[in-house]
Amino acid sequence: MTDIDVTIKALGAKGDGVAETKEGVVFVPFAVPGDNVRVKLSKSRDGVRRGKILSVTEAGRDRVPAPCEHFTRCGGCSVQHISHPAYQDWKREIVCQALERQNLDRSVIGDLVSGTTGGRRRARFSTRRLANGTILGFLEAGSHRIVDMNDCPVLHEDVAAIIPPLRCLLGELLKVGDVAEIAVTRADTGLDITLLMPGDPDLQARERIAVFSEANNAARVSWKSKNSMAVDIAEQIVARRDVVMNFGEVQTNIPPNAFVQPTSWGEGVLREHVLSAVEGAQNVVELFAGCGAFTLPIAAAGSHVFAVDLAQDHLDALSIAARSNALGERVTVEARNLDRRPLAGVELDKVDVVVLDPPRAGASSQAALLAGSAIPIIVYVSCNPLSFSRDARKLVDGGYKLNSVIPVDQFLWSAHVELVSVFTRP
Repeated sequence: MTDIDVTIKALGAKGDGVAETKEGVVFVPFAVPGDNVRVKLSKSRDGVRRGKILSVTEAGRDRVPAPCEHFTRCGGCSVQHISHPAYQDWKREIVCQALERQNLDRSVIGDLVSGTTGGRRRARFSTRRLANGTILGFLEAGSHRIVDMNDCPVLHEDVAAIIPPLRCLLGELLKVGDVAEIAVTRADTGLDITLLMPGDPDLQARERIAVFSEANNAARVSWKSKNSMAVDIAEQIVARRDVVMNFGEVQTNIPPNAFVQPTSWGEGVLREHVLSAVEGAQNVVELFAGCGAFTLPIAAAGSHVFAVDLAQDHLDALSIAARSNALGERVTVEARNLDRRPLAGVELDKVDVVVLDPPRAGASSQAALLAGSAIPIIVYVSCNPLSFSRDARKLVDGGYKLNSVIPVDQFLWSAHVELVSVFTRP
């Protein structure tokens, strides 16, 4: 390894500073454009040159103090050290570059919609029981090491506040050397906590969880054993009240460790754009529908919705909410693996709008079939601009027009960005 001085010219798509050297491009984590830094060079297995900052000899004008004491160690954030205007430009440019890679028009991309700090209502912590205590937090970037933490400026205050009590609880439940994960969601009725544990709960564990739940006003605590063959089932240990999310005006009792949008304000932005795009539609199909964050408000606005998702417990929650809110006649559901068996042929006939919100890998098989359909409007919500752009290329090649892309910054200070887009059939 060699120590060299470099000047940072730009930010890469993952938030690393980019420098040009005689040996080629070097990526420098936690640098900003305009920085002059001394770095220790290393070469990864994939041949990419990286530089670890040894000192900042001259700071770029957009360098600012990071608000979190764990920054540069915790793998959750990569760009806390950049001024807000420069950060917003970089975040939007991630979406622009993703579209350009597929020769798609970047002019349809709107301004980045941003929220505030402390908005994340969903987190997944890692924990390990040591001989001298228990550590709990997020993993370091590219490592299995856990950054022990007591606070996080990204998280909703209710989620951040539960970290110390959780550490104490896990210290009682785990044996020395055990590792576990904890999924926490702030619902509208309180915290939903799922413990992903190495074994099954005994009576003592159940009693300790009951005491913890009462002391910390948790709505529900569930246990999911990593050794269980029923991989999708979490046992509710304590359920003090229903875990309710309000999707627009529709209340939904969500299952343990349910997928929900990471922020409530971001979900509202996405829902507003989705509802605008489907306004007046009679028949709507929503793919990867989850618990109904979009399905239920669409139905409440008057459309008939066919909702499809792989997770049966999510669809059960959606169906119950539809019936409870007098929307049962407007909503039908089907549990289905859309990667293996996407909707096709007559299933896409007489559909006015398709809404889809796939996982990070995108919906390649489904996009190819949608591209050959006659559906007038397709609304695509994505948390990955790269997979979205690949799917968008299929739709455009099939004759669709990409009208708009709105980037939404639900993943503050990271390289992740949500978006909502609208395609129309000319």
